[in-house]
Amino acid sequence: MKTKNSPWIYALVGMLTTTVVLAFARLSYGVILPFMKDGLQISYKEAGYLGTTTSLGYLATVVFAGVLATKWGGRRTVILGISVVTLGFTGLAFSPFYWMTFLFMLLLGVGTAFTYTPFISLLVARFPLKKGLMIGLATSGAGIGILFAGMFVPYLTSVFPDIGWRMVWGIYAVIGLLVVILSSLFIHNPPMESNGVKSKQNTSLKEIYTNPNVIRVGLIYGIVGVTYIVQVIFVMSFMIESGVNSTVAGQLMAVNGILSIFSGFIWGGISDRLGRRFSLMATTSITTLAMLIPVLFPTILGFSVHIILMSCTITGLFTLIQASSMDYVKPSDMPVAFGYVTFYFAAGQLIGPTIAGWMIDGGGGFKTAFFFCSICLAIGFLLTVKMKNSAQVPQLGQELSAK
Repeated sequence: MKTKNSPWIYALVGMLTTTVVLAFARLSYGVILPFMKDGLQISYKEAGYLGTTTSLGYLATVVFAGVLATKWGGRRTVILGISVVTLGFTGLAFSPFYWMTFLFMLLLGVGTAFTYTPFISLLVARFPLKKGLMIGLATSGAGIGILFAGMFVPYLTSVFPDIGWRMVWGIYAVIGLLVVILSSLFIHNPPMESNGVKSKQNTSLKEIYTNPNVIRVGLIYGIVGVTYIVQVIFVMSFMIESGVNSTVAGQLMAVNGILSIFSGFIWGGISDRLGRRFSLMATTSITTLAMLIPVLFPTILGFSVHIILMSCTITGLFTLIQASSMDYVKPSDMPVAFGYVTFYFAAGQLIGPTIAGWMIDGGGGFKTAFFFCSICLAIGFLLTVKMKNSAQVPQLGQELSAK
C-alpha cells in the first residue's frame, strides 16, 4: 500500500505524463515546425493554424474533462487522455496531407485536456500539503521532453531529411504507449473522503467563477497561454531565420529543456514558503525581460540569454499559477477552480499562434510577434502585483488555520 501512496511514484509518473502531453504534444511542435513546414510545404500562417487547432481541441474539452474526471475517476480519464494523444502522434507520423494533419493535431489538444488537468487535480487531492512541490515535480517533465526534442529532432532530420520529422512523431507514439501502461499500473484515484469525514457542502460554481482572486489568476494564466505558446512554436524558426545554425538552435532548445526540469519544483518549493505573490512577481518580471531580449538582440548571444532566462522561470510560472488557482478555494473545490483558470489558459493558447502567424507573415516578422508577447507579459506582471497570498484571504485563512 505504501507504494501506491508514495509521492515519488506519482511524481515520476507525473513527469513522464507531462513529458508526453505537454512537451511532446504541445511544446515540441515549435522544434519540429521548421522541418514539418518544409515537408508539408506550408507557410508560417498555415503552421499557426495547426497550432491553433491543437489549442482549440484543448479549449473545447478542458471543462468537460474535469466533469468526466469527477464522474468517471481521474485515473481512467488520464489513461483515456494519454491514449488519445498517442493516437494523434501515430496519425501525424503517417499523415500525407496538410488538411489531414488538422485531425491529429486536434486529437493532441483533446488528449492533453483529458490528461493534464485531471492528473494535477489527482496529485493535489493526494498530497494537499505539498501541492506546489508536487505540481513542480510533475511539470518538470515538460523540460525533460523539450530536452529530448532539442537533441533528437535536429539529429533525425539531418540524418533523414525527408522523413525525420515523421520519425519523431512515431517515437513520441511509442513513448506515449509506455506511459499509458505505467499509468495503468501505478496511478490510483484519491480517496473520496479525508480522515473519514465527507465534505459537507461544496461552494457553488457561481461563487468560484466570480471569485475575484480566482479570476485574476485566470487572466494571468490566459496571458501566459498566449505568450508561451507563441514562444515555443516560433522561437526555433526565429533563430534559424536570424542566421543561427539549426544544430545550434536545437542545442539551445536542449539547454532550455535541462534548465526547465528544475525550474518547476524549485519555484514551487519557494512559493510554498515565501508565498505565491512574491514568486509570481519575480517570475513574470523575468519572463517579460526574457521575451524582449531577442527583439532587441536577434543574435546567438541574445537568443542564448533569452533561452536561459525563459527556462529558469517559465515552468516555475506554470507551477505557481496552477497552485495559486487552488489557493483561494476550499480543498473540495480545487479541481473546479483549476479547471476554470485552465479555460483561460486554453483560450490564450487558441488565439496566440493565429495572432503571431498573422504578424509574422503580415510583414512585421518574428520581432513584432515577440514584442507583442512582451507587452502581454508586462500586463500580467501588473496583475500579480494586486494578488493576495492565500493567508490574506480571511475565510480561507481561518480554514487553513483550523487544519
